[in-house]
Amino acid sequence: MRLGRRDGKVIPSVCRWAPEIDLQDTSKNPPHQAATQSEDVAVLKEQLALARAEAARYKNTFALSAVGMALVSLDGRFLQVNARLCEITGYAASELLARRFRDITYADDVMASERASQDLISGRLSNVRLEKRYVRPDGKSQWISLAVSLLRDSSGLPEQFMAIMEDISDRKEAEQTLKEREALLSSMGQFVPGIIHKVGYDQEGRAKFLYISDRAMEMFQLSPEVMASDYTAHHQRVHPDDLAYVRRLAKKPRLGTPLQPVDFEYRVILEGKGVRWYGGRALPQIELDGSLVWYGHTADITEHKLYQEARVAAQVADAANRAKSEFLSRMSHELRTPLNAVLGFAQLLRLDRQHPLTDGQRSKVELIERAGGHLLGVISDVLDLSRIDSGSLPLSIEPVVVAHVLDEAVSMVGAAALDAGVVLVPAQVARGINVFADRLRLRQILVNLLTNAIKYNRRGGRVLVSVWRDEGQDVCIEVSDTGRGLSAEQCAHLFEPFNRLGAETTGIEGTGIGLVIVRRLLELMHGAIDVSSEVGVGTRFVVRLPWAEMPEADWEQGEVSTISGTLNGPETGYTVLYVEDNDVNVALFRQVMSLRPQCRLLVAQSGRQALELAGQHRPDLLVLDMHLGDMTGFELAEALDRHPNTAGLPRVALSADAMPDTIHAAKARGFAAYLTKPLDVVAVLRCLDELMQV
Repeated sequence: MRLGRRDGKVIPSVCRWAPEIDLQDTSKNPPHQAATQSEDVAVLKEQLALARAEAARYKNTFALSAVGMALVSLDGRFLQVNARLCEITGYAASELLARRFRDITYADDVMASERASQDLISGRLSNVRLEKRYVRPDGKSQWISLAVSLLRDSSGLPEQFMAIMEDISDRKEAEQTLKEREALLSSMGQFVPGIIHKVGYDQEGRAKFLYISDRAMEMFQLSPEVMASDYTAHHQRVHPDDLAYVRRLAKKPRLGTPLQPVDFEYRVILEGKGVRWYGGRALPQIELDGSLVWYGHTADITEHKLYQEARVAAQVADAANRAKSEFLSRMSHELRTPLNAVLGFAQLLRLDRQHPLTDGQRSKVELIERAGGHLLGVISDVLDLSRIDSGSLPLSIEPVVVAHVLDEAVSMVGAAALDAGVVLVPAQVARGINVFADRLRLRQILVNLLTNAIKYNRRGGRVLVSVWRDEGQDVCIEVSDTGRGLSAEQCAHLFEPFNRLGAETTGIEGTGIGLVIVRRLLELMHGAIDVSSEVGVGTRFVVRLPWAEMPEADWEQGEVSTISGTLNGPETGYTVLYVEDNDVNVALFRQVMSLRPQCRLLVAQSGRQALELAGQHRPDLLVLDMHLGDMTGFELAEALDRHPNTAGLPRVALSADAMPDTIHAAKARGFAAYLTKPLDVVAVLRCLDELMQV
């Protein structure tokens, strides 16, 4: 290598210069020679720095290139590969460096590749570009565009190959698809709907049909002969609003205007068919005689246009439903959050054994709980009705054992029946009585009917439940009471939203939408509800749902609640990490967990802080809100699972987002339980106790 001095003179390379002159000590040389040598050394250092910078740029370009790059030995071994090449071939760098090019080349392409290598080495070609296939680790073939150049050493001898590789699988697939499509269209050309046409121009530049297929009569109610003799004949069928556009299409382009394919759509009015949409494409072509012609196809696209309009309408409706669902989710969260504090602290006051309430205080606290519970019921009913109306209420329809769901519903209203002095007579359900339904929504329906039968009954009255299977293969669940009953006029308005039929003046709590939700839920589950009533005698509701077959073992196994345990909790100590960004909710949860002195409670008020605390302490249980300031509960759970130290942590959602789709999503992502706010103190403790006793 030769380098240049600042004065333009050529000096030898460092390796040749070094034996003659000491680069570190020039004091032994004559002054003028020492000065010259110092200047040359500076030049060498500068050029060496430039060479190193150039090498660094090359290295970075090689490593970060958007195309696959490799240095390959003359016998085909990989010497150096970049990340993009590994991504294209599917092999790790270490795997490629242990292979030759032919090891990953598709068998049918090996010979062509080796012939190209020999052409480069022999000098017959300076570079090679070819398309070939490679075999990925999973055995699948992949099309690659390969450009190879030969690198020579300082003596001009072949040293190694530089290969540049691009993935062209998508293009090859598209080409193959196009070939197959063209072959199909060619074989079916005579059966293609619409008309095929060739349009040219006369000497005055007016358009004329040079060819038009036989479907002209079907498309324009004009014979091909009429249209061929008069290009403008079909204009009489064009919609008046589109006629100017169609006439512009017929004009000959000005000389020098770039010729591009033309896509067109317009309407026609046909006798007996009304307005139809036509559309197609015309391709320009210069014939051998230099004339301009257009080869085109026109088809009836009315159904396609209607489909497009319907799809746009569906997309708009879907976007509106998503926005409504997001709004309902946020409203559920915002409305339930303050209720969480009201009902939560009221429960703590009532359960506090160290500072028991007086009878008067207990009565007031119970009033707070009752009023808060009523407000919570109103919120839940309104949100459910909104989701049903918007079609965004998820349901899981599956075989359900009626006896199990009915037992749960009776248990949930038992205390209310006792307080009202009403005798609740549950049904004796025969074996094999199963229905197709959403289990949670069926329980909601039964609880609503039983609650109404208790609320609108008389002290000392009865509520009877009966279950049977009718001849039409439906299962009937009857809830009847001995209450005040309804008139025929009241029954006619029973399922109107917010119509309480005069009960709003009785002091009995209610919203007037419970039965509306019941009927709409049953309709979504392919069921129905009938009602009959007599004033002064009582009311009878009959729910009908499709019967479902279920194996005997599944019936016997039953379905039990996922939350159990005692109020005392586990005896051994454990750590709970509570993630919540609301200070009031944090204070409430601290009070709840004070009932478990063996629990060590950690609190994080953001997702980021939760990740830090979980990594430092690895809690036994994670309790988290689903709407944090910096991330969602799902995002936090995924972030924890990505780290070995925090992966697999048991987690429970405690959130004001009570939307069913969120609850289903949490269950699908491995949450042990999903508790909603306002929290039920006893339910929270039982859930945590069960998880810590496992």
